[in-house]
Amino acid sequence: MDNLAAGPRTIRRWRGLLLREIRENRSLLLYAPCLLVLVAILLGMRLFTLLPLERQKAGLELLFNRFEGLNASDVAPLLTSAGALNLLFIIGIATSYLASSLYADRKEQSYFFWQSMPISDRSTILSKVVTAVVMIPGIYMGVLAAGSLMLIIGVAGYSFSLGVELNGLQELFAAMLVALGFIGLSAFIAMLWLLPAVGWVLLFSAYASRVPLLWAIGVLVALSLLEEIVLGSNTIDTWIASRSSPWQYLVFSFEDMAARLLSYDMLFGAALGAMLITGATLMRRFAD
Repeated sequence: MDNLAAGPRTIRRWRGLLLREIRENRSLLLYAPCLLVLVAILLGMRLFTLLPLERQKAGLELLFNRFEGLNASDVAPLLTSAGALNLLFIIGIATSYLASSLYADRKEQSYFFWQSMPISDRSTILSKVVTAVVMIPGIYMGVLAAGSLMLIIGVAGYSFSLGVELNGLQELFAAMLVALGFIGLSAFIAMLWLLPAVGWVLLFSAYASRVPLLWAIGVLVALSLLEEIVLGSNTIDTWIASRSSPWQYLVFSFEDMAARLLSYDMLFGAALGAMLITGATLMRRFAD
């Protein structure tokens, strides 16, 4: 019976931990994605309305004619590539969140309150990792999907008002759904690929008394320079460069996703990230 009761308790505890992260960081996790997507849509609409009416109509006719009869899986990679900028937004939001997560606990003295609760440091830090790796991409993709749907409805309505035939609307909508799915998978792959960075930033969030992100970047730069001066090599720079390009995260098929998840680089990065996250857990126990 105890084992049966432990399952629901664990689920409730994790639900509470994740909801706590969302509530305490709603400006960054909820409002920032909404603002970014809204600004991007409004900027695109503004640039489009600068065109003469004739060119607007011609562009919309070309759009729907090009998509008419096309297979969504054939067009989705192009839309997925165009959505690569969203990965930078997701990574930026996750980095800002991770840098302030453990640091804010110590700054606000809420660390001692959570220490008095029946919640281990490991669970607390893992909840922050899950928030960065799963929740942030999930929330952002939900906002992006809602914004894309409103954009397509707006484009269809505006095109109809100009007398443009919406022959390829169904194919355009299908391609958007497939592309959003691949962008979401790419975001998840990106956060797993960057798990060493997640652990590194958390480590300094648990340690630094001020500006933890600056500490994380500064120490990494110092180690890179030290390696070059002492050893005459650039292994750190090369390794960072190998994980910095958004094109390494983009997924265009389910087979591509499986290959990336099971690659040697992914597994090595996961192991290194796990060690750094463990280090952040140990560092938190000695927080002021």
